[in-house]
Amino acid sequence: MKRFFCQCGQEVFFENKYCSNCTQSLGFDVKSLDLITIEPIDSSLFVDPDGRHFRLCGNEIDFDVCNWLVPHESAQRLCFACQFNRTIPNQKVIDVNPPINYFRWYRLEDAKKRVMHTLLSIGVNVNNGWSDKESGLLFDFLESESNGGSETTKVNTGYAGGIITINSLEADDVARTQARTHLKERQRTILGHFRHELAHYLWDKYFNELPMSRYFSDFFGEEKCDYRESLDIYYENGPPKNWPENYISAYASAHPSEDWAETFNHYLLIFECLDTAQHIGMSNTSPQGLRSEELIDAWRELAVKLNQVNRSIGLSDAYPFVITGQIEVKLNYVASIISEFRDAQIKK
Repeated sequence: MKRFFCQCGQEVFFENKYCSNCTQSLGFDVKSLDLITIEPIDSSLFVDPDGRHFRLCGNEIDFDVCNWLVPHESAQRLCFACQFNRTIPNQKVIDVNPPINYFRWYRLEDAKKRVMHTLLSIGVNVNNGWSDKESGLLFDFLESESNGGSETTKVNTGYAGGIITINSLEADDVARTQARTHLKERQRTILGHFRHELAHYLWDKYFNELPMSRYFSDFFGEEKCDYRESLDIYYENGPPKNWPENYISAYASAHPSEDWAETFNHYLLIFECLDTAQHIGMSNTSPQGLRSEELIDAWRELAVKLNQVNRSIGLSDAYPFVITGQIEVKLNYVASIISEFRDAQIKK
């Protein structure tokens, strides 16, 4: 992700609504993929330095959780990203002060918008499920509910039929760490969940129709093998002992479709981190236009540096994974699928 600056020169972050230096109002413009300064004209209308007019997203007005802007000419009340929401965490439940659900939703929105920014940056454009009933995407942010201390509904993060469900507990650091420890995962992040589930959605709705999709089994195995049975075996027996040789994560060994999703997740991670590193001066290599082999080589070099810095601070590795030759082949396939999809969209 590129660097953002207020008009006063102060560097600001993707999530900012105000400049910490001059208190100037900020908003994200999806058309330019830029965080821009805005001035109020009246109680609902804002103008940017180029004279373009915007409104605040309805989720910012109602809940204070969004910094993306709505073009004044749009008939939509919500910004581009918030239009993908179908269910949000219950904001009427005030179990503590301030409410937990507010912070959970805020963190989920941050991760969702970051991954959408990445998709737009690499030319993968998708529609929301309200405007595109057949191929569109919607998000459900749900939480397990209990009745009298006994859990009655359990929410599993996953994908089905154009809907990505995220358990809002993933936005709770303690719960997420407990889950990572229980499942013996090397890393577990909110952003990783979004990238992973988007891989399932994109394959289901778009990628499986591309010519390159016929080679899926050559890289990941036969996708049609029983999914539920494969996951049951994985959770009962764990991954094979030699899984690091062939899979980017232990969970990737559970089923070919999970191998695809985990590999796609890591491709987006690599692209986004290299893009950010280039913009902030940590790397001279931009991921835009790189061949996948060059992308991975550049990432290996940067990942070592990041891990060295983390170890010097006293933290765990920022990137606790190893890209073997077999995993690199899979990442190359992901890059080819994305490139083919992007080319097909351009031709339409």
